[in-house]
Amino acid sequence: MPRSWAGTGHGMERVMARILIAVDGSPASLRALEFGASLAAKLGVGVVLLYVMQQVMLPMGGGGGPETLSELQDALRTEGTQLLNSLADKARAHNVAVETELGVGTPALAIHDRSEAPDIQMVVMGSRGHGAMARLLLGSVATQVVHSSGKPVVVVR
Repeated sequence: MPRSWAGTGHGMERVMARILIAVDGSPASLRALEFGASLAAKLGVGVVLLYVMQQVMLPMGGGGGPETLSELQDALRTEGTQLLNSLADKARAHNVAVETELGVGTPALAIHDRSEAPDIQMVVMGSRGHGAMARLLLGSVATQVVHSSGKPVVVVR
């Protein structure tokens, strides 16, 4: 497989160029996965699959103690890991190197932060993920990433 490198200028460490594919299990993110993995195969680069789980917060006096919060976080982490493992297999079907990462926090911020690493050359994500209410209140995650990222962002419909 050909290799592409980022940061080959004077004094810069050579790192393998990769495409960051943000996934959440929605139909749009599955289309983004197929597009991103196919593009990576054509370019001879690897992919990083990033799933971001939102920080869990229980309302004050909601009846749940630390055990409940911990159990909920563990369940969400397990669900995210299972999704990433499943999607990694789909990406590997395109004969590309795949790394998976599970982030915690605000999806747009986590995607932006990961995209700024020198190994990431491009971000691929779906146009509509899970979270319709948040989209109405805050704008879509894709829109936020498009406006904040210093890297090219491909939004797949």
